[in-house]
Amino acid sequence: MTTHLSTGGRLLAERLGALVGPLADPAGQPAPKMRALLAERPAARTATIAEPTAAAATAGAPPLPPYVEHLLARWSLLHDLPFRYLVPDARLLPPESIRFFRLDTGWLERLRAGALAVGGDGSRERAGTRTVLPRVTAAVTEQLPLVREVQRTRMSIPVAADLLAEARAAGELTAAAGEVPVTGFLLRSSLVSGWPGMEVRAWTSDDQAVVRPGVDPDELARSRPDLVVELLRLERLSPSVLVALFRGAPRLVWLEEPPQSVQFGLEADGPGWRAPIRTGAGPDLGSVAVPMRSGPVPGVVDVKGLAAALDQAHRLPQPRGGAALALSLLQAPSRQRFGSSTPPS
Repeated sequence: MTTHLSTGGRLLAERLGALVGPLADPAGQPAPKMRALLAERPAARTATIAEPTAAAATAGAPPLPPYVEHLLARWSLLHDLPFRYLVPDARLLPPESIRFFRLDTGWLERLRAGALAVGGDGSRERAGTRTVLPRVTAAVTEQLPLVREVQRTRMSIPVAADLLAEARAAGELTAAAGEVPVTGFLLRSSLVSGWPGMEVRAWTSDDQAVVRPGVDPDELARSRPDLVVELLRLERLSPSVLVALFRGAPRLVWLEEPPQSVQFGLEADGPGWRAPIRTGAGPDLGSVAVPMRSGPVPGVVDVKGLAAALDQAHRLPQPRGGAALALSLLQAPSRQRFGSSTPPS
């Protein structure tokens, strides 16, 4: 059989022949130099290469710079990732819908491994990546709560790194943070643009006796910090899409209008309106129909008649003044509850 070599192939054959001699003698057996090379033990040669690689990857691996740890933490919270990676089909997130999810730790680990492997594809680099990945994952998990603070310019990356170093030195990070799942939701709704300051709260209990529907969330967080699920990310991805991530698995999530949305208003009741009966000491005691003035201009409230109707429904110990009337007209920010074991209210 005749083999035709290209110019490059002939040059390579000549160089190999100069190094090891002819590859075969006329009898078809390997040449002496080639037999000597084949006689070497492959296992020993492999061990000679593999052992230093593992040792070098295990011992003396320097810690990642704080900026790299912070960048990996950002990616672990889905920052800078294409939206099609999160929602591959728009039908999975139709308009006026919300979708709750849990982040796949295996997917995030592969993401970090791919980032660490950039710039090297040899056996030594792969061994180093496999060795340092658990340590990097632990360090990145510790960084997660600080990503939001850094993004909101409350602190710089070096300051965040110093805080983590102090916490490690004080033994405050002994728990395996990797065991805590990261959950969240995607909201696609006109509420995102209509309420640009919408607040999100998450709790570990959806029992209405524990987390009352009308409770002040700040007061509840101060009195029962064990009920609070930490918010890791809250960001508008587009004018109509909002993403939120939590450190843990909440059983109750609140979506609230911003506090500045407090205003005066009435409750619609068919063609008319109703005002709640309030004393300021507890829940509403019912409601009364709102009388309107008669005249050429429609929709004008008869304030004196409304005060009389409220007095008739629930008389106060003292005369009802402007403050008591305003209390019945006060409209608190709206709140939507999503519970894991109870229907939304």
